[in-house]
Amino acid sequence: SRPSCLTPFEGDYVDRHADALGPGLAALRACFPRGITIAAMGYFRTGSTLLYNVARLWAALGAGHAVVSGYNCRDPVAMGIGVEGNAAARCVVVCKDHVWKSGVARNADVTLMSRRDPYESVCSRKMMDMWCRLRQDGRQVSASPEERQRYERKCRKDHDLETLEAQNQCKDLMRMQADIYHARRYQGGKVNYDVLLSKYQTSPEVQVREIARGMGVCREAYEDPELVKFVVSMGTRLHDAPAQDMGITQMHDVHSEQQRESQCGDRLRKMMRGDPQCQEWMDNDASPEANAILRGLDAEPPEGKEKKRR
Repeated sequence: SRPSCLTPFEGDYVDRHADALGPGLAALRACFPRGITIAAMGYFRTGSTLLYNVARLWAALGAGHAVVSGYNCRDPVAMGIGVEGNAAARCVVVCKDHVWKSGVARNADVTLMSRRDPYESVCSRKMMDMWCRLRQDGRQVSASPEERQRYERKCRKDHDLETLEAQNQCKDLMRMQADIYHARRYQGGKVNYDVLLSKYQTSPEVQVREIARGMGVCREAYEDPELVKFVVSMGTRLHDAPAQDMGITQMHDVHSEQQRESQCGDRLRKMMRGDPQCQEWMDNDASPEANAILRGLDAEPPEGKEKKRR
């Protein structure tokens, strides 16, 4: 029977191309690591769902029925993944999340990240109507629904307020990236691969191979052209038919370049670039090395963090 982590499209693809896929699948199944957890992370609207699905498909092809996948990463040790003597010891988990849950940053075996032109991520947030929400940090009493509505209406009409909103949204995403990277490093781990969405769009075969390599897949498998072609075709279908098999793919609607330009465009870019830290991040394709918030976290000595926890 087919692994439950394969969509009908993927299962049919394996059946139709059994001969061509045979050598690559044999190599992948022989070398795919067992008893591991693969966390596909990423801040909002970066292609983290695409990343998750690439990892899910490699794992499902390599480990079959031993794979469990889905949204919300949990501590693998608490689940028994990789724990000798536990019934789940040889299982493989592929999970997607935007923030670390307890124990995951420390115990995940593989961490994959996604990033994207910050303008596109912030614009997507705006198009999803996650925009001009009254921030209630530091307030002793929550704002009333009427106050929140008044603020939202004013923000959408006031250039200065909306500029602040754009820059705050950019900083929110910077902070999410910083928190993921810093917590992983602080726990002695690393990010095994970080996918820039635009590179996936221009060279999907390269990115599919690098994701597999970051997962610990052997060269014989991740360089197999038929396997790579299959994983790339899954990503294409995911983009073209996002509503299908959402229970497995966790996919959501995608926005076109035309939509972004009509609803955001240069106006939003200029707003975001008015903040020096956001501008640096934008100019460097959301690279973690260009994230001033992450640099600040990494520069703080461990003893300072312990004091803050107390």
